[in-house]
Amino acid sequence: MVYTAESDPLCYPGTTVLRNKLDLTDQSELDEFETTMFVLRSEEPWPEGYLDVTHYLALHHHLFQDVYDWAGEICTIRIGKGGNWFYYPEFIAKELNRIFQELA
Repeated sequence: MVYTAESDPLCYPGTTVLRNKLDLTDQSELDEFETTMFVLRSEEPWPEGYLDVTHYLALHHHLFQDVYDWAGEICTIRIGKGGNWFYYPEFIAKELNRIFQELA
């Protein structure tokens, strides 16, 4: 899946491939690795906790820790996937807190 970034510090120079722990610069290879690791980690026990922001980030870290150094961290740049922008980083923390308050 092709990522889009307004500024691409998370991508390899001249590409839309996210920097990753294996230094894969071919998008299809990264997609395969990401899917494989996601499936393997999803079959392990998940981090315990209450479904709140901290737990949500721990789940993200658990699922993507083998692929990205930034797994489990709130995004700090504007980035998207498949032609769709993710939530703008300047609003993520506030919205995560709002959503999990509503869910509680």
